[in-house]
Order: sequence, then C-alpha cells, then structure tokens
Amino acid sequence: MLKSIFIKGLAVVNSLDLELDQGMTVLSGETGAGKSILLTAMKLCLGERADSNLLRPGVEKASITLTFQLEADSAALAWLHNNDLEDELCIIRRTISKNGPSRTYINGQPVNLKTMQALSSHLIGIHGQHAHLELLQTSKQRQLIDNACGDKSRLSDCTKAYLQWKELTDEYLGLTEGRSDNENEKQLLRYQIEELEHANIEQLDYQKLLSEHTRLSNMGKITELAESQASSLYESDNAIHSQISRSIQQLEALSELAPIFSSALEQINEAAILVQEAGHDIRHQLDSLDNDEQQIQTVERTLSEVHDLARKLHVTPETIKDCYLEVCEKLDKIEGSDQRLEQLSIEIKSAEENYQKIAQQLHKQRTLKASELSNSISKSIQMLGLPDGKLIIEVTQEKSSTPLANGLDTIQFNITTNPGMPAQPLAKVASGGELSRISLAIQLVTNQQKSTSTLVFDEVDAGIGGGIAETVGNSLRTLASNRQVICVTHLPQVASQGHQHLFVYKHKEKNQTETRVSLLSNEQRIEEIARMLGGKELSEKTLAHAQEMLENAR
Repeated sequence: MLKSIFIKGLAVVNSLDLELDQGMTVLSGETGAGKSILLTAMKLCLGERADSNLLRPGVEKASITLTFQLEADSAALAWLHNNDLEDELCIIRRTISKNGPSRTYINGQPVNLKTMQALSSHLIGIHGQHAHLELLQTSKQRQLIDNACGDKSRLSDCTKAYLQWKELTDEYLGLTEGRSDNENEKQLLRYQIEELEHANIEQLDYQKLLSEHTRLSNMGKITELAESQASSLYESDNAIHSQISRSIQQLEALSELAPIFSSALEQINEAAILVQEAGHDIRHQLDSLDNDEQQIQTVERTLSEVHDLARKLHVTPETIKDCYLEVCEKLDKIEGSDQRLEQLSIEIKSAEENYQKIAQQLHKQRTLKASELSNSISKSIQMLGLPDGKLIIEVTQEKSSTPLANGLDTIQFNITTNPGMPAQPLAKVASGGELSRISLAIQLVTNQQKSTSTLVFDEVDAGIGGGIAETVGNSLRTLASNRQVICVTHLPQVASQGHQHLFVYKHKEKNQTETRVSLLSNEQRIEEIARMLGGKELSEKTLAHAQEMLENAR
C-alpha cells in the first residue's frame, strides 16, 4: 500500500506531506483546489515524462517521494529483489530541475524512467476520468482482456513465436529481393570463373612467370656472359684457376723453406677448388639452358592473357589470383543462398505452424476470460442504473491471417442497453453518460482481479448521481476491502463511503497561493459531505443527511 506522499515545489504545491491508510481514501474539494496535482505528482514519480513548466514559480527544483509498504508475497517486492533494489520499504523519489535533467530513484539508487515504469506496474493502478474514451480503442479492449487473464505466458509465447517467424520471413525476403539480378550476376560470375580457369589462374605464380620471361628474353646476353665467365675462371690457358695453380706451386716451395707460409698454402688450395667448382657449375648451367623460341612465345602469350584478364576485371596482374578466389567465393555465396531459401521455406512453415498452435491457445484463454468478464461486467452495469444493460465481449479470429505480435484475435466490446435491441460496438451505441457508467463497471470488475495493492480513481464517477452514485460508493468500498483505494470525487455518496477523508483546498498568504490537504475529523467530514450535498450554506437538514450517510457507510 501507499503509506505517504511528499511533494515540494510542484505547481500549486509548496510543501505537502500526506500519510495514507489502508482501505478507501477519498479526496474532495472545490473545483480548482488542486486535486489533480496530487495525481500528476503520482504519475511523475511513477515514470511519466516531466516538464520544467510544472515547477512552482521561483523554485529551481521540485521533489516528489512516494513510500510503499509491500506485502511479503507481492509482485513488486519480487521485482525489487530480482533487481537488487529490495529494502524494508519501497521509496520512490523523483526530482525535476529547472535547468537540468530530472532524476528518479528507487530506494536511493538512481534508475531510468523505463525501469521505474516497470516497477510502477506492480505498485499502483491509476484510472483517470477519461478512461471511458480509451475504452473505445480496440487495442485497449484487447489489453484489458489480457490483463484480466492474469497469466500472460501464452501472450508472451505468442509474441516470441511471432518474432521468430518474422525474423525468418525478413531473411527470406532479403534473399529474394532482386532475384533476377542475382541470376544475371551468377551468369557473369560463372563466365569470369571459366575465363580465369581457362588461363589456369588458380595455379598462377605471377612473379615466377615474370622471372621466366626475363630469363628467356635475355638468353643471348646470358649465354655470352656465362661463356665469358666459364673461360675466365677455368677453361682458358690464362684462366684464374691456372694462375692460382702456379701460385700453389710456388707456395709449396716457400712452405718447405719456411713453414710459416703453410696456412696461406691451405687457403689458396681452397680457393683453387672453389674457382674450379664455380667454373664447372657455370658450364653445367650453360649447357642446360634451353633456348627454345617456342617456350618464350608460350610465356609471352600467358603474360598477355593475364594482363588482358586483369584489365577486364579492373585489377592488377599481381592480384588477379586473389580476384579469382573472390569471384568463386561470391558465386558460392549466391548459390548458397538458393540452398538457404529452400531451408528457410521449411523453417518458415514450421515457425508459422508453431505460431498458429500458440495463437489458438491464446484464443481459447481470451475466449474463456471474455465470457467470464461479459457476465460479471453486465451485472455491474445493471447495478449502475442500466437495468437492461448487457456487455458482450466478442473474440474472433482469422485462422488464415498473417501472424501478428499479439495474436490473431479481434476483440470487440459490444453493448446493448435496451431490451430487444441487438448488441452493437461500444462506440456506436453508448451515450456519454452511459459510457461513463459502463467504463466504471468495467474498471470495478477488472480491478478486483489485479495484483496491485493500490488503486487510484480520478473522478471516474463523473456524470453519475442519485442512487447510482451510492452504488458506486458501495462498490469502491467493497473493492477496498482487500486493497487500498484512493478516489478523487465530487459525489457525497462516494465520499461518505471512505475510511479516510482528505480535504483539498487553496491557501492564500502574502500574494502566494498554494494547495494544502488536511485529514478531516468526523465532524469535519459531516460538514464537507453536507457542502457536497447542498453547497456553501449548510442547513440542519443537509448536516443531518450527511451524518446519516456516514453512519450508514460504517
């Protein structure tokens, strides 16, 4: 339950600190006294977006604090525990700054508005005086049925099944977009691969091919230089090897006379061997050179083909092999998409069958709840002065429809208020006054099934009077038997049913006006209900009537 409300610096409120009790609390006061600011403050603290224009003139920052006492098995306490925000009480605080961002806190920890809204759905339900207008929207009617079902696992499963189906369908559509373009691209890629493979590009070593071309193109010069070096090193009479051999003879004689020169002899012997091997190697390589004219033509033809293909593909010869690999990979991907499309068709069919199965389960759940609510709400409508009123909630389904996130059901609230007349959609039949009573009947029935411990009704009894108002008051008091009900009202029949009565009024001091709230004693309640009955002039008769109403409510 909501234990207290603290407001500072918000609109017409300078500072306000309210303590609230269990049961039914009513708020009354003259029109314009500021009752609506209490509801505005609650909504702001529970996650509604803020506007700095709501600040009281001359105030830099407004502050709102709501304190809740939670039951041990409440959904709100479980939520706090799961989000590491659990404490002895649930204290929600919201600050609104003139020049800075607003801030929200749960038990002292800063949170964003989305988090605050997630918690508030477990704490409190606020029903405004325009709830009957929202009730005309089919989306609100569906939401009302789903909320009344309590167990939303089937709705959640349906949404998950829809998202799975949609993800597969989106992928399928993405692969099929430009399908004719893909076929043209496949033909082009296959042609490019055929050309590249015909040129044996997958085996190409371009740098090696260039080296081979350089060798074959310079064969004459290579032969000339090799012959010269073979002769110079070993084969001519005056070759380097011959000169070294003569030096060896002289060093051998020198070493016999002076052994200190033996190391030089060893080195020159090694040199002679190396020169001889080099000469033999040059001769061997020279003899193995192939000066085949046809070979150079083949190499040049291959180079020309590589260069032509590189120009056609807008790449360099050095990267044409990489290009070949990329083209193959691209073709594999497109052809793989064909296989993926086949697989997707199977997966989409399976996902849609799964969705249809879950949607049918959701349909059955909604149909059962709609029948139950139709009976309960019809009885409530009849109690509120429409004796022939009957609400019929239709839940229809198009089995062949494309999957939707919230199921395949169309939910329509139909109403008849006159005997013998067929039920028609709510928006087409009900008058303004009837619609207010029907909306209130729906709220009274559906809120009995809600888990939130605090319910707020903001002038939902507008347009109702007389004996019907008394019925409304009795219904709200009954609703408050197992939860906290806070009701803003102008009806004495409703106000007299409250366990606690708060009076909202404006106080003027030093050219400043502010809204204040006071808890009424029993004598003050009599006077306030008398005022609500007969205006400012309180007669003995109206006071006696007010006292009787209070006594009858106990």
